[in-house]
Amino acid sequence: MKKSVFKEPHNHKVKTEQFEKYRRNLKQKGKRFKAHHSIETFDTKQVLELLSKKSVVRLGVVQGVDENGQKISMLAAYNTSGTMVGKGLQTGDPCPPPKCE
Repeated sequence: MKKSVFKEPHNHKVKTEQFEKYRRNLKQKGKRFKAHHSIETFDTKQVLELLSKKSVVRLGVVQGVDENGQKISMLAAYNTSGTMVGKGLQTGDPCPPPKCE
């Protein structure tokens, strides 16, 4: 069995109380959330289809831009050796355009 090229995964989940604490700290220090673009989404059925591939152990988001400079994020699945598995999924936000498969 090959050794995984990925580090041990940690828990990125933030408890609601912790999230609220961070927001209070932000407010008390006079900081504000940076403005962000509209929410980028992936199609649930397509994500589940990607996850159902046997060798998938990690997911990653790859960012790029098209010819017009429109930001595009793509969801990619990887196996234990860090090789991309299946076709990446483009976010639903800028689609179309550019056209998705």
